[in-house]
Amino acid sequence: MPLSEDLRALQERVVGELVAAHDYYTNTKFAWRIVQKVIDSNTKFTIRNKITGSVTDQTALSTHIEEYIQKELAEATFQQFISTFESFFFDFLRLWLTAYPRSLGGKKVDVKFILDAPDKDAILQHAIGKELNEVMYERPSAWFAYLDEKVKLDCPSADEIERLAEAKAARDVLVHNRGVVGKSYALKAGRCARYQEGDRMDIAEPYHRETWDLLQKVVADLSAAGLAKAPLAV
Repeated sequence: MPLSEDLRALQERVVGELVAAHDYYTNTKFAWRIVQKVIDSNTKFTIRNKITGSVTDQTALSTHIEEYIQKELAEATFQQFISTFESFFFDFLRLWLTAYPRSLGGKKVDVKFILDAPDKDAILQHAIGKELNEVMYERPSAWFAYLDEKVKLDCPSADEIERLAEAKAARDVLVHNRGVVGKSYALKAGRCARYQEGDRMDIAEPYHRETWDLLQKVVADLSAAGLAKAPLAV
């Protein structure tokens, strides 16, 4: 499949995933609001969790609804947004490097792997995977510096990269530190840092939406720039 078709397919898939994740957020929030109305109408029920043994009635559930929406649901979908974007970024790079492998010139591949590989493409994908795995553990600023080195797309802007870095740093706090901000957050988030060490990370609805909008824009911009550049690449 030509690179242009691969890039379009990647964009379509990722945009679909971002839309589905936000739809899940919106629909689930709405569903919880319906549950609250049912409870407010004096409907009584009991939920038994056969796995944990917990028993929750309508009164107890009502006390959890805002936490479920504002914390659990917001955090989960926010993390999904960031993971979806990361997958897009490195899939984009993999497609580009596969189409124009000479930019990997000078990279070393273990001789044993070469001898065991079924074909040239397997060797290439191994080299690309090794390269991208190293980049993946760098900060977002390094991701885009690497992208700029391989193919200058003139996007996203410096401000957008800084905002992406903060969003990824926020996701890392949620995943690796139970939502409590540590020293590394400020280093990763830079001037866009929203919290200080010891604060509890909050994914407020405006920030949740702003992040989704940012990711949608960057995906669209990178895809458009890549499509425009692909026929000119050597």
